[in-house]
Amino acid sequence: MIGNTSHRAIKDEYDEQRLFASRAWTGFTIVVLLMLALSARYVWLQIFAFDSFSTRSESNRVAVRPVVPNRGMIYDRRGRVIAENQPAYRLEIVPEKIPGKAAGLEALMDELSTLIPLDEDDRKNFHKSRSNYREFDSVPLKFNLNEREVARFAVNRHRFRGADVVPYLARNYPYGELLTHVLGYTGRLDADDIASVDAGNYRGTRTIGKIGVEKSYEKELHGTSGFERVETNVRGRVLNVLERQDAIPGTDLILSIDVAVQRAAWEALGDRPGSVVAIDPADGSVIALVSKPAYDPNAFVHGISQRAYNEVLQAPGRPLFNRALRGGYEPGSTLKPFVGLAGLELDLVTPQTRVFSNGRFYIQGYDRPYRDWK
Repeated sequence: MIGNTSHRAIKDEYDEQRLFASRAWTGFTIVVLLMLALSARYVWLQIFAFDSFSTRSESNRVAVRPVVPNRGMIYDRRGRVIAENQPAYRLEIVPEKIPGKAAGLEALMDELSTLIPLDEDDRKNFHKSRSNYREFDSVPLKFNLNEREVARFAVNRHRFRGADVVPYLARNYPYGELLTHVLGYTGRLDADDIASVDAGNYRGTRTIGKIGVEKSYEKELHGTSGFERVETNVRGRVLNVLERQDAIPGTDLILSIDVAVQRAAWEALGDRPGSVVAIDPADGSVIALVSKPAYDPNAFVHGISQRAYNEVLQAPGRPLFNRALRGGYEPGSTLKPFVGLAGLELDLVTPQTRVFSNGRFYIQGYDRPYRDWK
């Protein structure tokens, strides 16, 4: 009996040892497998997915911002500045940073309007401009903020994630309506404008030449954009500039226009609608080009409201119409000296020749009359 009991005890102890060893190996195997899985994950993150996660991490702390070139100045033939750049501030929003999408944007603009007055035109222009930008680009909401509006926003900036006040150079025309039909004006960049230029060279640019010299010489006046890579914190505040390529400023233009002659022609017209063009007979350059009535081009630089534009459009005398370039007028008797000189040069007439005029002239074989006047 004692022998059987001893034998059973030894067997039970042996079974317990086998069970313990089995469990130990099972636990060890699980630990090893977990370690292998963690190691494989570590290798995958550090080697195979390094580029992807590195890029994502970089994009969270590093931003590439365009550097807008200074627009070229415009001078008259005597060196007088007739189109210049002045410092100004605009309010911009980055749609990607606004939670709640459309509703969030409207709520943000409602909040901003308590500090900076925003009218319906500002909101409409903002939504219209969004199609020209990517979601992570800043879109202008209001131009030409005054000092008080800038100060109000600066104090409350922490409340408006995704919104910022940005300094920029705005076009200014010191002679106003005197040269408007020569220079034209710059205005907000829209989809049609972007389609006609190198979009990459206009990143960050908000205005473009719309008519006149400003449009005809847009390529020369605009310049070449640069860029800068900046390090930012979680709120988007710039901490450090990592790399910068400066923009190339636009080319300055010197026109043949003489402001003094332009003013004399302007004053000579008085309040009468009409146009005056003065040309240097030595080289054919235009010294003055006046069209009246005219308008102030500075009203268009920061974006003119629809109401104000309609007032200019419907104003008496059609001030938007450039009579000097687009008006069709009969030359009247001003043409006669040139016809007479041509006849003398070709020996068709003499200084004593007399020609009767009955007020109209017919070219042989045609029934249409060509009249002396209208």
